[in-house]
Amino acid sequence: MVTESQAYIELISYFTDNIELFQQNKGETLDKTVRDLIEEHIAQKIMAFFSQHESLDQDTRLDVVREADAIVTDLEEFLSRRLDEKATSQQEAFIVEFSGLIKNLFDSEFIK
Repeated sequence: MVTESQAYIELISYFTDNIELFQQNKGETLDKTVRDLIEEHIAQKIMAFFSQHESLDQDTRLDVVREADAIVTDLEEFLSRRLDEKATSQQEAFIVEFSGLIKNLFDSEFIK
């Protein structure tokens, strides 16, 4: 499905191109950790995806959840040392953008 697509590979490349955002914590930090933001924003986008695609059967929904979990795991591997640090507003902005791109991947998969 999504995690085996060329688009996902390109999205991960985009993430790694911007990894320096997570290498230093410059600026004011938020009350949430990087892990919290990743989990929160990806979960929100997946819930939005489900509400826009109400006709998906239960098995397909479970597949999407498994794929989303795999994506979170991939991000956690890239950010392993930084996950429990307080996030900056720049990191949050990137995570919001990135989670939106993930939702777009799922949308494009089911529009075919």
